[in-house]
Amino acid sequence: MLDAGNLLYKRTNIHKGPSQERLTAETIIDIYTGLHYDAVGVGPLDLAGSMDLLKNSGDNGFPWISANLADDLDKPLFKQWINRKAGDTDIYITALTAPPGMMPSGIKILKTETVLPKLLKKFTGAKQKPFIILLSTLTNDENRKIVEQYPDINLIIGADRSRSNISPKIFKNCLLTQTEKQGKYQGLLEIIFGTTRQWGMDNSKELADLQNKLGSLNWQLRRLEKKSKLPGQSEKFKTTILRLNNEKEAMSKKIDSLKEIIQQESVSGAANDQFIYRFIRLQKNMPNDQPTVGKLHILNSKIRKLHKNNKQTSQSSKLIEGMAGYPVCETCHEAQFKFWEKSMHASAFMTLVEKNKQYDLDCLPCHLTIDASNSAFTIKTTRGYLSYPVRMQSVGCESCHGPGKSHSLNPDTVSMLRLPDRKTCLTCHSSEHDDNFDYEVKIQNISCPAS
Repeated sequence: MLDAGNLLYKRTNIHKGPSQERLTAETIIDIYTGLHYDAVGVGPLDLAGSMDLLKNSGDNGFPWISANLADDLDKPLFKQWINRKAGDTDIYITALTAPPGMMPSGIKILKTETVLPKLLKKFTGAKQKPFIILLSTLTNDENRKIVEQYPDINLIIGADRSRSNISPKIFKNCLLTQTEKQGKYQGLLEIIFGTTRQWGMDNSKELADLQNKLGSLNWQLRRLEKKSKLPGQSEKFKTTILRLNNEKEAMSKKIDSLKEIIQQESVSGAANDQFIYRFIRLQKNMPNDQPTVGKLHILNSKIRKLHKNNKQTSQSSKLIEGMAGYPVCETCHEAQFKFWEKSMHASAFMTLVEKNKQYDLDCLPCHLTIDASNSAFTIKTTRGYLSYPVRMQSVGCESCHGPGKSHSLNPDTVSMLRLPDRKTCLTCHSSEHDDNFDYEVKIQNISCPAS
């Protein structure tokens, strides 16, 4: 079980002291510990919070590794590598940490060319033909450059924040892959170790593909041969039948050759390393892991307790500046209000209340009335959302049509946005929160009746 890093936080700078982000990070560490991960690379997002959480969890056995994260004296802050064994194959796992946007005091990122050659020499010198894995939070392009410089690396698992799932690809005899960030997919990679450290084809899979193609070829031949027996049709299909028979003969020879190779491999072992992979999409309808659910309930309780008595009214006033609230809209737009009242937007805040998530700053913004029509607007984790007035506790009219206070005072001169554009909707209906959002369909369903 491996994770390349950028595990704990979503932002590059987390304030010190008690916070929802800190509580969430502690719970993630607890869950990963329960799942018995073998190694987790330290990423720049993991450094966004306080170093004491990383150090304390590492001292208590959490499997952080980083080859290039050091203190001011160039002493490694975490284990630089771990080793495991699979059958007769020795596996060495190391990690490279990408530089964070803001470097915490007292630490530094050592150059790759300073640390990696020494480690690789240790790995390859201690055991014969080890399998070497690099966990990396560098960019995919930087990982490819590493492959060119250090051909002993057999597998790089990345955590490039700008990329989503990367299907395993062989580059310079190194396999490069990664899963999409922060829990959307689980990557399952099965490796069949060969007698050499060279990547090759899965001969069993290739044999199955060829046998399927041969079946299709035989079907085409039978069909054409049947047609050629009709009166006056023998010459029409003669050339095509000859070509297909030649293809069939060549394919049959290749199948026989592969069967022989597979038979030899069953006795002596495969010469090349082979791999099979799939990405498992982690969907909401998947069965819950009960120990994890229990830990998330505890996290939710801690977040409620943290925020319940820590509301920031002044911040809330700034967030709703220029907005009136749906009761004001109802005074002139009764038909539209009744339509909205039956929509899921109107009950958005209550869904949080039902799940005791009304104090969760990660959830709140998209369940309140926010001015997402402003092109400069971005959702930020702010306590101002905790003290939102009741009239704004839903996805109200102004979430789609923009602030309405001025319009309510001067309806003849101040107009409102008729329909929200795609960008406005995607503020909340992002892929992270809504896998099935289709703007063209949903905008028709949510459109209020005309005045």
